[in-house]
Amino acid sequence: MIVTVVVVCLIAIGLLLLYVRSLRRRRTFLDERLRDAAGHGWYPAPTDPWLAGLAGRLYSVQGSAERMVAGHGIRALDFTYSASSTATAAKCHVIAYDLPCALPSLAVLQKNPLVASQEFESTRFNQQFTVEADDPRYASAVVNPQLMELLIDRFPYVQWRIEGRALITWGLGYWTTPAVAEAAYLFGRIVDLIPPFVIEDYGIR
Repeated sequence: MIVTVVVVCLIAIGLLLLYVRSLRRRRTFLDERLRDAAGHGWYPAPTDPWLAGLAGRLYSVQGSAERMVAGHGIRALDFTYSASSTATAAKCHVIAYDLPCALPSLAVLQKNPLVASQEFESTRFNQQFTVEADDPRYASAVVNPQLMELLIDRFPYVQWRIEGRALITWGLGYWTTPAVAEAAYLFGRIVDLIPPFVIEDYGIR
């Protein structure tokens, strides 16, 4: 009996130490992340309800958005949700970049052969990406040859979309400074490559 109690106590102590270690590592990660983000001009900000709602639509309406940073037209937040009451919580993130004006919805996703996609003049692009948009002319104007080349050569793994006045990307794991920096660079290039007539013809003022 005594041996059993001792074993149970040792197991409990071991689990407690693991939990404390996990909390310490989490705190270190969050603190270092904020310091790195501040070096880019991104600082803690109140959670944007619109961005939190979008994260809920992407992942789960039962999830929780928190720990947002913002600055220089970019916002990033963590999102946590559980698929069921017994499932381990999934850690995700959403990053947004401000557009000069609102534009119709458009999504550039990893290739999914089960989803109908508009065909573009680049075979390599068509093999790697699925594009979803209501207006084919608008999609062709945004996803122009220069943007296709950029995506194929440098960002073949990034999924993104235009939602109103923001460019959005998302992924598994809490946001990291390198991930936000990469998204900021990509989105800045996308904005540079959008022809002026797109803003004039399709912009929602």
